[in-house]
Amino acid sequence: MKKIISIILVLTLGLFMSSVVSASSKTEVHDYLLGAGDHIQILVFNEPDLSMKVIIDSSGNIIYPLIGKLQLAGKTPNQVAIDIRNRLKDGYINHPMVTVSMLEFRPVYVSGEVKTPGSYEYQPGLTVEKIIAVAGGFTDRADRSDIDLRRSNGQLLKDVIVTQAISPGDIVIIDQSFF
Repeated sequence: MKKIISIILVLTLGLFMSSVVSASSKTEVHDYLLGAGDHIQILVFNEPDLSMKVIIDSSGNIIYPLIGKLQLAGKTPNQVAIDIRNRLKDGYINHPMVTVSMLEFRPVYVSGEVKTPGSYEYQPGLTVEKIIAVAGGFTDRADRSDIDLRRSNGQLLKDVIVTQAISPGDIVIIDQSFF
């Protein structure tokens, strides 16, 4: 009887965890690609020694117990959870339940003619207009039609519109007006 209850409990928890992953995958975060500087939390059910909060290093890696070096940059949190789950299954834990969640995103930068240039935490759904508002708005000398966006990969987009979506690591540049 105890064995049957244990099996039912494991199946129920498995269904619950897959529904949690499904529900979170409907948000914008599910296709967010991790990168250096992101703060994440890895939870392994019933394994406190394998659960941790980490910052992804400049090479895009972390060191994880039992597994070693893991490349996280360029993967979604869900892909990382599946990778860790598969590696833990391979000789360490029978049915690992792994969840990876975002604690803090990489920053977005705003420079030029805004009241408070600097770095700001990225949030899903962030646009040029929203980050300008967060940075205190335009200064009196700002050229509101000359906004550039330098992507984290180095690509420069000239004269972007304020509804342009931005990503972690991007730099929004507000130029000065000639008049």
